[in-house]
Amino acid sequence: QELGGNVERLADDEIEDAKELYLKKHPNAFWVNFGDFSWFRMNIEKIRFVGGFARAGSVTPEEYKQAKPDPISEFGIHIAQHMNEDHESATIAMIANQISGLDVSKAEITSVDSLGMYVKVTRTPRASDQPQQFKLRLPFPRQANDRKDVKTLIVEMTQAPSSKQE
Repeated sequence: QELGGNVERLADDEIEDAKELYLKKHPNAFWVNFGDFSWFRMNIEKIRFVGGFARAGSVTPEEYKQAKPDPISEFGIHIAQHMNEDHESATIAMIANQISGLDVSKAEITSVDSLGMYVKVTRTPRASDQPQQFKLRLPFPRQANDRKDVKTLIVEMTQAPSSKQE
């Protein structure tokens, strides 16, 4: 993540409010009382996210202020952990349903959000004996709003291959 903008020193009449706010978040920050400690404000003009190869983007400061955390992000890692420990075959079934012909031998969910999940997969191509690993995105058929929604969607996505074969 990258923030861009201008930095300016706080006016003397703003320092006490800034110190109070900072100490609420960092109660042991004794250095704020040192004589050489200075207070600054950053006026953010641009925000850039870099998430890896071909995964970057920008938002305006206004868009950032209006954004809300993903409702699933708080517990998504626990869902991933449970699925990886107890239901890897279900994850492989979801991949087989959504990506016809992709023969996966291992599937590890790395994150879950309201729109789907990222999965690290292992496969050995037919023309090779060397396994390949890569990450793919499994989207949910609709947005999940809570833990029960995620469970329902995963069950639907896991059962979908058997219903197509009947």
